[in-house]
Amino acid sequence: MITVEYRQAMVMDLDGAKGVPEWAEDLWELSDRANVTNWFIATANVGIITSEADEWHRIEVTLELWDGEPPADDVLWARGETVELYSSSGKLHMVGPFGNSSGKLIDLREQARNWLVRANVRPGPGARYSDEQPPEGLETYRLQFWPALP
Repeated sequence: MITVEYRQAMVMDLDGAKGVPEWAEDLWELSDRANVTNWFIATANVGIITSEADEWHRIEVTLELWDGEPPADDVLWARGETVELYSSSGKLHMVGPFGNSSGKLIDLREQARNWLVRANVRPGPGARYSDEQPPEGLETYRLQFWPALP
């Protein structure tokens, strides 16, 4: 689980800003663009999810590695978006806007390459609230990674 704050959560390379190619869009520029364009966008070492649910809540995210493009199963998901993401270390984790990590990590098994990422979202099982904690169960996400062609 990762906490969405200000409607955003990120998948981020363990290298962070180091190892980013010169052509890469700056994280702050990407974050500004995330508020006005598609709900999942990416550049080198980071992808930003913009939630349509509550500004502050916890989401479940599944990270999957595929050898090629996974089969489409759009019936199970409300929305889908496919983007290209460069990863310098080949290891990515889910983080909130203030750097809090979910501890969920995906090892892409290759460094310094481009990946295609299909992000899917659907409503969660239903809101659950606890004292002074963000609600859970509003949304469920899945991120599928496979190698982009060179």
